[in-house]
Amino acid sequence: MKLLLQTALFFSCWATFASAQEPLFIVRDRVGTIKEGSIQRMPATNSLEMQSAEGKSFTLANPVYIARKNSVIPKLPLARTLWLLNDDCIKFENLLMKDDSFEVESLDFVSGSKTLVPLLDTKMIWLKNPLGILDPVSYRNKILGEIRAKDFVVLNNAERVEGVLESFGAKTVVLDTGTSKPEYKTDSISLVGLSSDDNSKKEQTIEVMSLVLDSGTRITLAEFNLSMGILEGKTMQGVKVRIPLSKIQHAVILGKSVVRIQELKNIKLRQVPFFETPMEAKTVKATKNSDFLISGSSYTNGFSTMGSTSITFPLDGKYQKLCGFFGFDDVEGRQGRADIKILADGKVIASWVGRTWKDGLGSLNLPLAGTKELSLVIEASLGSKINWCECLFFLAD
Repeated sequence: MKLLLQTALFFSCWATFASAQEPLFIVRDRVGTIKEGSIQRMPATNSLEMQSAEGKSFTLANPVYIARKNSVIPKLPLARTLWLLNDDCIKFENLLMKDDSFEVESLDFVSGSKTLVPLLDTKMIWLKNPLGILDPVSYRNKILGEIRAKDFVVLNNAERVEGVLESFGAKTVVLDTGTSKPEYKTDSISLVGLSSDDNSKKEQTIEVMSLVLDSGTRITLAEFNLSMGILEGKTMQGVKVRIPLSKIQHAVILGKSVVRIQELKNIKLRQVPFFETPMEAKTVKATKNSDFLISGSSYTNGFSTMGSTSITFPLDGKYQKLCGFFGFDDVEGRQGRADIKILADGKVIASWVGRTWKDGLGSLNLPLAGTKELSLVIEASLGSKINWCECLFFLAD
């Protein structure tokens, strides 16, 4: 009897210990409900089975935002990174060219597994910050937007050499320039850009999961299933991946009824930068492959406003809710102050007076049923750069 009691106590303590080791997540659904706990299973793309800290099981329908508790979203990785055509990026430990694919080893994926990424789906390999380039982030963004006729390498001294990539090993890279085949040590290269003439982005699927992992890896899954602490799925390029739940820092689940704010048509924007003349535009330019820093976290889908700004979004009664995050930029917004109002058909539905960087991350959860026009109005002082990230409109049922 004593042995049975000791055994029962052991397994009870072990279950409590194991439960305590599971990462805790804060999950927000499409109607604004926020739940906290460990994630047990994802039986469908619109459902999460969770367990509270008290051990109670529950199911959350239509999850949208998933974030690790008490953590910050890491920045984009600036070294040893494989960039894909849809602007996803994978932080790697080892990279080897095999026929028409790259074999990638990454600490983000299940230990011991190797991932094959088709060469035609790869845009660029960023090894490290090149010397002689003062702003490597802007330089990287510029290269990501180029249409290239040939592959190229950028050396540590910022020299650029064009040709056709012939091989890419863990220690050396060979480039066929047409007249010669120079070999470069990988530690002498800052980045490798790949030809994209015949490449095209994969067609957007109806439901996807956009992930940020511990290392800063950004990856979008067109198919996904979570069970036993492992997220299995396929990327937009059809690459199979297995990711431990413990490696996930942040996720956004996009469905057929979700529209990113920058995807709306006929947006009217009027912005008055500090000490400058007003600027008007018909769209909000969403920036990708950049870090929007709020409260230490880094978001990569969003846009920024500086100075006094007015933005009008034509909704035509199609949407029932707006969700998202906003906050003063950690670098360029620390000194500013702003009054922010959001109006639905001229009526104020949300406002923040005298908001500053110290207020941290703010969230949007605004009902919009029947709204024909939504307006964002900002009156700001110098130093009030505000980032608006992962802002999603939900179509009315």
